[in-house]
Amino acid sequence: MSDKGGNYMNNTNSKSEQSDQSPISSSLRLALITAILTTIEEGIATIEAITVIDEEIINSEKEKQDQKELDEKFEKMQQQIDKLTTELTKVTKKEMGTNRKQ
Repeated sequence: MSDKGGNYMNNTNSKSEQSDQSPISSSLRLALITAILTTIEEGIATIEAITVIDEEIINSEKEKQDQKELDEKFEKMQQQIDKLTTELTKVTKKEMGTNRKQ
């Protein structure tokens, strides 16, 4: 009978220990899950930041390319203006020379 009583006490103590440990284990599990989710969230935020940086780099490169194309067009237009100015000067000088002869 003392064995049964002793076993009963051990079973009761065992259940009591389990119920005492259970909230701690649940709290630890919850903390672990929270930490994992936070880490995942931070990973996603990091990926977003990298994506934004990459987009800014791409936009910056596109703006540089667009500006380079505009500069090239401007340079070409300036060359055309210079050529037309030279031609106009030549034509004007010829006309002035022709008018003087008459």
